Amino acid sequence: MYDLLTRTISQGLQAFLPIAFCLTWFRRAGAVDPVVGVTRGIVAAIPATALAAYWFQRNSYQAWWEAVLATAALALAIWFARRVFDEAQGKPFDGAHPHVYRLAFALAAVLIIVRQTMEIAFAATVALQLGSQDALLAITGGVAASLVVTALSLIVGRRLPDRALWTATRVFAALFVGQVAMYAFHESAEARLLPWSEVLHAATEPYGPDGIYGRYFSGLLFVIPVAAAVVALLPQSTGADRQWRTARVLKAVAGVAVLLAAGIALTSVINGDRTVSYASPVAIASKGADVTASAAIARSPHLLFRHTMVDANYSRLSVASLDAEQPADHAPGDRAAAELTCERISYAGGHGICLHADHGLFTTYNAVLFDRTLEATNTIKLDGRPSRTRVSPDGRVAAITVFVAGESYVGSPFSTKTTILDMATGDVLGDLESFTTWRAGARFKKADFNFWGVTFARDSNVFYATLRTAGTTYLVRGDLGLRKLTVLRENVECPALSPDNRLIAFKKRVGSELEPWRFYVLDLATLTDRPVAAETRSIDDQIEWLDDDHILYAVRRFQLSSLDVWVAPIDNSAPARVFMPEAESPIVAR
Repeated sequence: MYDLLTRTISQGLQAFLPIAFCLTWFRRAGAVDPVVGVTRGIVAAIPATALAAYWFQRNSYQAWWEAVLATAALALAIWFARRVFDEAQGKPFDGAHPHVYRLAFALAAVLIIVRQTMEIAFAATVALQLGSQDALLAITGGVAASLVVTALSLIVGRRLPDRALWTATRVFAALFVGQVAMYAFHESAEARLLPWSEVLHAATEPYGPDGIYGRYFSGLLFVIPVAAAVVALLPQSTGADRQWRTARVLKAVAGVAVLLAAGIALTSVINGDRTVSYASPVAIASKGADVTASAAIARSPHLLFRHTMVDANYSRLSVASLDAEQPADHAPGDRAAAELTCERISYAGGHGICLHADHGLFTTYNAVLFDRTLEATNTIKLDGRPSRTRVSPDGRVAAITVFVAGESYVGSPFSTKTTILDMATGDVLGDLESFTTWRAGARFKKADFNFWGVTFARDSNVFYATLRTAGTTYLVRGDLGLRKLTVLRENVECPALSPDNRLIAFKKRVGSELEPWRFYVLDLATLTDRPVAAETRSIDDQIEWLDDDHILYAVRRFQLSSLDVWVAPIDNSAPARVFMPEAESPIVAR
């Protein structure tokens, strides 16, 4: 959530600091109409933010509109910078038409504020919809931090002598023009409004509004003008006047220090310690599970799954003998439930992972590691809502995919984040977005990369996953040791490697938006695929292999919340049928 926090702070500073500097400067210049207009614009920006966020969320041309709004803000910033540099100290603002000026300044204030706050409100809305407490805390903390910095600039600005205030305002105006110019240029490239847009967009990505450097530049909009004001004060500070000014400067510096300390503390709270020991109260114990029944089932090949019957065991990690498979019109067979409740499950090599949701006022998520007795051994805090997980065949490593906030703002403030874990310690071994990606022998990198659907080969170092960028999905082959990903082919989602490591079963997008997917099987030797003819429905799930000839997957019952695990042969030798009723997220333990 650190990315979401820093981005929100950056957006808040871009929205509020220009208003603070304008108000301070116009008040000192004795310009009544601009002050009245800007004040009214601040009030109008509150409902305008809600309306703009609603519109922005449903707009298909977000980058285009961001470029337009940034260009308009750039024009306003240039006008203000020219006014500041040309205006004589103490000269009042010359306004022949007060009402027109007030309206113009109100609209300008609304534009400067809302072009950023609509994105903050958009992210907060999605966080509420997902029930993400961490995301809401990051957004709220970011807004609060930017408001505190803005308040400090207003307080310090009122107390600065004219020379120091004029210096600080001119420095701010120049910096803000530069930032908005970069913003407008970057967004115009992203909207494909410039020649060589793709090259220019990639070149400016680190310095754009979401870049690793760009988001921190907003803090300099406050720090550098304050430093300039201090420099302007020092040559004239002597005697008692020096003591007075020094005290004011020290108070301002102390305020900034407190703000930075609060930001660090807030970041620590949001990020926290990602891994807690199994003795932590957060950890979920399974002491009350029917150990005898589960142990008896686990002596032979068995199936682990999430129980979906709405009863006392709903959502619990369950285990059933593969010999207890039942046809569709029979009750579930011999199964036992642990006390672990899971959204997704994976298990191999004596090590398992349960993606757990703690439903409260705000839903939080954890990955609970468990052993062959279904006992929790470790708990890891997740950054977002669980999507997929897989454990390597030897049980050494696992992959977790979650929906997170702040990782991407291309069309939505939420994206996927896929990390590889050491199953013995719970340590994060890598985030797939930090791996180098290669396509056709060249480096391949885009700002909108999203990865999910990891499946491991026998040695756990090699894995396959889905990469999505610019609306296209790819199958990538990963090397954990080299931190390297290689694009193999297009239109592969949620790959699942067969036990013999020869085939990949996956979802292929072949239909309409209402029924987009069909199951296919890919031959890794030739990279040719064929449909699984036994299953013709559009199903959104990551497949599990029962053996080298049959696949398992979950299907939701028509107009019901419950799901069943189905089985289908990959050679069309028999029709698909229910394999385990009232179950999902199947994992075969051999």
